[in-house]
Amino acid sequence: MNKTGTMFLAAAMTAMAFTAAPALAQDDRERTQVEAPEYPRGAERRGIEGYAVVEYTVSAEGTVENATVVEASPEGVFDRAVLRAIEGWAYAPAASASEGVQQRFDFNLGG
Repeated sequence: MNKTGTMFLAAAMTAMAFTAAPALAQDDRERTQVEAPEYPRGAERRGIEGYAVVEYTVSAEGTVENATVVEASPEGVFDRAVLRAIEGWAYAPAASASEGVQQRFDFNLGG
């Protein structure tokens, strides 16, 4: 293995600390439960970074409904991870539902 390949492999092995944290929230309701998405293993192995934006409704009871990925780069790589995570979120109850809430998740290797 050449020097560049060895350095890349070493960097990839030490880049186990990644972020998949929410970036921009467009809701004003208090979150009572939040789950960070898991970094997809295939994307992590291949060193793929990117983001996904999810749009959803928060019911009056505080549950997340109708979550869909509205933007992602690269497309299709992080969709399942963010949808699985957002389904576990909960918000404080309110008088009515909040529609069109968007959340961006950034996926970066190495922090």
